[in-house]
Amino acid sequence: MSDAAIGAPEAPGEVNAIGRIFGVLFSPKATFEAIARRPTWLAPIIVLTLISFGMNAMLAARVDWRSYIQVQLEKTGRADQIPNEQAMERVVQIQKYSRYVRGVIGDLSAALFAAAIYLGIFNLIVGADLKFKSVLSVVSFTMMPTALKELLGIGILFLKDPTTINPDNFIASGLGAFLGNNVPNWLMVLGITIDVFIYWGMILSVIGFHALNPKKIKTGTAIGAVVGVYVVSVLLAVGLTAAFS
Repeated sequence: MSDAAIGAPEAPGEVNAIGRIFGVLFSPKATFEAIARRPTWLAPIIVLTLISFGMNAMLAARVDWRSYIQVQLEKTGRADQIPNEQAMERVVQIQKYSRYVRGVIGDLSAALFAAAIYLGIFNLIVGADLKFKSVLSVVSFTMMPTALKELLGIGILFLKDPTTINPDNFIASGLGAFLGNNVPNWLMVLGITIDVFIYWGMILSVIGFHALNPKKIKTGTAIGAVVGVYVVSVLLAVGLTAAFS
């Protein structure tokens, strides 16, 4: 065996899908470098969907939806529009079914939409020449903090009194959990977006996008794109809520 063969470095071993899911949380740089070499998105989407469905099913079953609907109507000055018993039951069922639908398609839809936005930013503005699969893979794995939040939420929902559960703030990880139920809806939406798990996902996004093309997507470029998308999303969510509340 030649000296060259002895001294040749071994290729880095590939981590399986489950290893990547834990890796992005605890060793994101190395994990995203592996994802950049071999993009995969199905496993994280499946995990996200299963956890999201479990959490939304818990919300559908545990929340006192009648009280929640009444509070929302009162906050928007429509207390006189609180439906009668029969109409209220239909509204409650719609709320419950919407939770199941959100649990099934919510994370996949969010990942596809975010991937399309970032693909446009990095290819059209930065010229990074990325593939949609690569961007979708990064986006899917950066949503793992949300899955962790929802897992914690499932445990909390088991313990809380249904009359005290706010489906918009079931875990105290963001500013919204401390605003109370009587603040305007637009302010609650703003509070919900100021969240530890959202910021964790943003940090992972910066690391992940930089790993896809370090020459074209510098760390500063990735920060600008991620923060820019976040700010625009928050402004749209707050503005639309204020307009229609």
